[in-house]
Amino acid sequence: MDSVEFLESIIKAKSPSRHEQKVAQLCANYLKQFPFEKVWIDAAGNAVAANYAHKKGDSPDLLLFGHMDTIADPLPYKRAEGKIYGRGAVDAKSPLAALLTAGAECAGSNHCKIMVAGVTEEEITTSKGTRHLLTYAKPKMAINGEPSSTNGITIAYKGRLVLSCRTKGKALHAGMASENPIERTFEFYTKVRSAYPQRSKFDSVIINLTNIHAGSKDAINVVPENMDFILDVRLPPSIKNASVVRKFRKLAPQAVRVSVHESISGVETDPNHPLCRAMVFSMRENGLAPRYVKKSGSADMNIASHAGIPTIAYGPGDSSLDHTPDEFILLSDYKKSISVLKGAIKRLGSSL
Repeated sequence: MDSVEFLESIIKAKSPSRHEQKVAQLCANYLKQFPFEKVWIDAAGNAVAANYAHKKGDSPDLLLFGHMDTIADPLPYKRAEGKIYGRGAVDAKSPLAALLTAGAECAGSNHCKIMVAGVTEEEITTSKGTRHLLTYAKPKMAINGEPSSTNGITIAYKGRLVLSCRTKGKALHAGMASENPIERTFEFYTKVRSAYPQRSKFDSVIINLTNIHAGSKDAINVVPENMDFILDVRLPPSIKNASVVRKFRKLAPQAVRVSVHESISGVETDPNHPLCRAMVFSMRENGLAPRYVKKSGSADMNIASHAGIPTIAYGPGDSSLDHTPDEFILLSDYKKSISVLKGAIKRLGSSL
C-alpha cells in the first residue's frame, strides 16, 4: 500500500471519537510495511510504532503524532481532479497520514529514535490517546499533525476554558415582577465580554455562550427557577486560565455560580527551537516560503507542550475547512508535506 492508498483507506473508514478501532488497525497494518522495530495498538487504542525496542519510560528523540478521530457528522468520500473529499480529509487524517508516512520512510535510515502514533479522542477534548501515550514515552521533541498548509509551522495554540454556570431565580407566574434568571444571565454575559475587549486575534480572550437551558415550552407563562449555560473561553498563553476564572467569579452577581468544567492553558514554542529551524530549512529546500502560525483553537500540542515536550504542529490542508461539509485535501499538498517532513526529520537526525 502506498501513501495515497493509505490516506484513502483511512478517510473512507469512519472514525468518530471513541470509534477509532478500524483506522487504528489500518494504521498499524500500514506501518508494519516499514523497518520499525515494534508496531502495536496500546491500551488507549493508539496505533504506535518505534524504530527501536521501546520500553516504558523510554525517550524517543522525535514523536510524530496525530489524531485518528473526527467529528461525528459524516461526509461522503470522493476523489476527483487531484482532490480527496471526506470527513477528516483536513482535520486531521491527511496530517496524520503525512506524519506516519514520513516517519516510516525515515525509520530505517535515520540516526534518531523515532516514534509515530495515531491517537484517539482528540475531537472530544479528552485527549485520551495523547495523555496515555505520554505515560510510557517521554519524547525529546514532537510534531503534532494538524492542518497548517504545506508552508505553515504552527508554533502556538490558545488555551481553553469551559465554564458550566447556573443562574438561580425563583419560579413565578410571568404576570408578576420577579428576579428573572434569564435576564441576570445576559447581564452577566455582557459584563464579562466587556471586561475583555478585542485586540489582535491571537492575543484576545474570546468568550462565547455555547449552550443554554431554562424553562419549558409547556410552561411559557412561568419565569424559570434556574438558567444553566455554558461559556467557552479561548485565551492566549500570556493570560492565565486561573486569572480569567477569578475575574468571572468577581463579576458574577450573587445569583450566578461559575464552575470550571475543562481547563487547558495556551502554549507557544520558540521559533528558534531546532524543530522550527529544521522545518524552515526543509520548506525552503522544497521551494516553499515558510511562515509561522498561531491558532485560536487548541489541540493535542497543548497536552504535549504542558508535559514539557517542545512541540510544533504541521500538516497539509486548509484549516478553515475543518468540520465543514466541504473538507478536501489536494493530493499535491499531501505529497509535498511528506517531502517537507522527511527533510526535517533527516536534518534533525543528523544534528543529534
